[in-house]
Amino acid sequence: MPLKKSEIIRYSVIAILLTVCAGTGRAQYTMGNAGMMNTPSAEMNEPGTFLFGGNYLPERLVPFGYNTGNYFAGITLFSFLELTYRETLLKTTYMTVKPKFNQQDRSLSVRVRLLKERKYIPALAVGTHDPFADLGKNYYQGYFGVLTKHFYVGNNEIGISAGYLGYTGDRSRLRDGVFGGVTFRPAFYRDLTFMAEYDTRNVNVGVAARLWRHVSVHAFTSGFKCLAGGLRYECTLIH
Repeated sequence: MPLKKSEIIRYSVIAILLTVCAGTGRAQYTMGNAGMMNTPSAEMNEPGTFLFGGNYLPERLVPFGYNTGNYFAGITLFSFLELTYRETLLKTTYMTVKPKFNQQDRSLSVRVRLLKERKYIPALAVGTHDPFADLGKNYYQGYFGVLTKHFYVGNNEIGISAGYLGYTGDRSRLRDGVFGGVTFRPAFYRDLTFMAEYDTRNVNVGVAARLWRHVSVHAFTSGFKCLAGGLRYECTLIH
């Protein structure tokens, strides 16, 4: 279903506001680890980086059949290793007649960078989402490998990422296949990031920005049919 005129205006205003409040790190926003919006990249945050935050996730981005959200915490332990833990809110009838958000789905992500980016060589990272079986279902389970290379045009930074996802989670969310995306960080403010990606099912576009020194916000569309967004706090725990 195409977006209504009022929705187009609303999304445009949000994007403009985010652009004015510039500044962001490098994060896969729906999952809380480094990457783009709904796909990973081979970029890594600085060693010792700790971040936590949360997202509003519309029905289109989750396998539950309703809008929900998640919250996460992650740390880049070394220049080549990143760990992320997240909880996704579940609406169930546990101890109640009417469905309520009274349960949570736990999941973990691990990313390992095997090759650091060099002049003619892209960075290479491998990783996994939700690898361990729990009492419930592994909704996000998948394994991936991804390459990322950056180019500079007039001091503007362009990042290109491409990879393959072996997805064993809920098929209504993603599927096996090739994913990829482009990031753009303008020369006048390198931390501001515009993003476009294909996540194996949809084309997503978005922008991320920092309101204060450690707090960032982001918003993006999934298939131009819904709006997702959230915020995160980032600091350096280990120097």
